[in-house]
Amino acid sequence: MTLLKVTDFRVAYGGIKAVKGVNLEILRGEIVALIGSNGAGKTTLLKAICGLLRFEGQMTFAGVDAKRKRSDQLVKLGLSLVPEGRGVFGRLTVSENLMMGAFLIKDKTSIKNDIDRIYQMFPRLAERKNQIAGTLSGGEQQMLAIGRAMMARPKMLLLDEPSMGLAPMMVEKIFHVIDEISNSNVTILLVEQNANLALNFAARAYVMDSGRITLDGPSFELKTDSSVRRAYLGG
Repeated sequence: MTLLKVTDFRVAYGGIKAVKGVNLEILRGEIVALIGSNGAGKTTLLKAICGLLRFEGQMTFAGVDAKRKRSDQLVKLGLSLVPEGRGVFGRLTVSENLMMGAFLIKDKTSIKNDIDRIYQMFPRLAERKNQIAGTLSGGEQQMLAIGRAMMARPKMLLLDEPSMGLAPMMVEKIFHVIDEISNSNVTILLVEQNANLALNFAARAYVMDSGRITLDGPSFELKTDSSVRRAYLGG
């Protein structure tokens, strides 16, 4: 039951090769982590998967050849990105941001029900639904970014550095909700600088270095791998 498969994935900025022949496969219902140092190519890979960057190679999503799909077409297929840095619309309110996430959904009753579901997931957003998003705290903006992505009813959620810049208590809250999302049959691909957190959270992981996948396997095995411990776990 493969949901996402990329084969010989290559992305270049001008003459700089940022992603160099990556292969990965994610099954429906999995939580998979992608770890690596800054500059390894993780964010570039996610952007290319979501149709925001051109790539060479092959990609299938939900059984469809997705190589030539635009980003909005991929969202319609069920692929949503929560970008690094949250990327909320800073001049719009919380509720307006959520509405932006529902741009493919036409039924107003369904949209209202989905917004209510996001507010149940993140009660703090309900309290601030009329507040300008740019005035929210970093943690609240991360909640909003996740909520906006969920408004598209994704089959798969790509999360780029969800813990970045957040206090430990807020990180715990965010990951609790991500776990709830996974339990609602949404597949998760998690890019996370905190390798220990990522490996504890995900069942399986890929390690990326200098644009290539260098290791992959069950998280519990990677946590005991000496090269992973030295490079990413401080041991």
